[in-house]
Amino acid sequence: MSHKNRSVSSSEAVAAVVLAAGGAHRYGELKQLLDWNGQPFVRKVANTALEAGLSPVIIVTGAQHDVVRQAVVDLPVKVVYNPDWQKGQSTSVKAGLRALPPQCKANIFLLADQPQIPTQLLHSLMEAYTKTAFPVIAPQVKGHPANPVLFDHSIFPDFEKITGDMGGRALFERYPPYLIPWSEPTIAIDVDTASDYRDLLRYKGDAE
Repeated sequence: MSHKNRSVSSSEAVAAVVLAAGGAHRYGELKQLLDWNGQPFVRKVANTALEAGLSPVIIVTGAQHDVVRQAVVDLPVKVVYNPDWQKGQSTSVKAGLRALPPQCKANIFLLADQPQIPTQLLHSLMEAYTKTAFPVIAPQVKGHPANPVLFDHSIFPDFEKITGDMGGRALFERYPPYLIPWSEPTIAIDVDTASDYRDLLRYKGDAE
């Protein structure tokens, strides 16, 4: 792989694409707008990306676009509407990548239903990318890859081949990720049900 033959400068731009387009049919209401310490999930995730120094920060919307956009309207982010959001996560991933500037060297995909992701984890992903130049970097929780995941720009074209409700994990077989062991298991929680939300709130004090 190319990561063996090149290095990455710490000054190279790493972007963030926040996937916030889903209709949350299983949950029953938009997860992007659930409360986390007085702010919507999507706003907390966007702020974490900004605090980590990711640039640009792209928010991909779909269901109830105007309401989700309003939650981040005053932040220095770019909101991109995905008209095909009902066709699955792959369409939002592609919409986000297409919105990135050409000078972007890598991107971290963040999920709008994971407000507990700490800034420290994003820094760790970027540090590992700088040191290893692996094309895919992911945290590892209890022996398994977790989100968020960093992808080098060299494999952005591969995302065009992904369809349906698939994300970047569809590329893991071709590009095995460099894994960063992460001891805090709460980063693996994503909110699909009300029970998940209660679990997340229960661990909030540890996550922040």
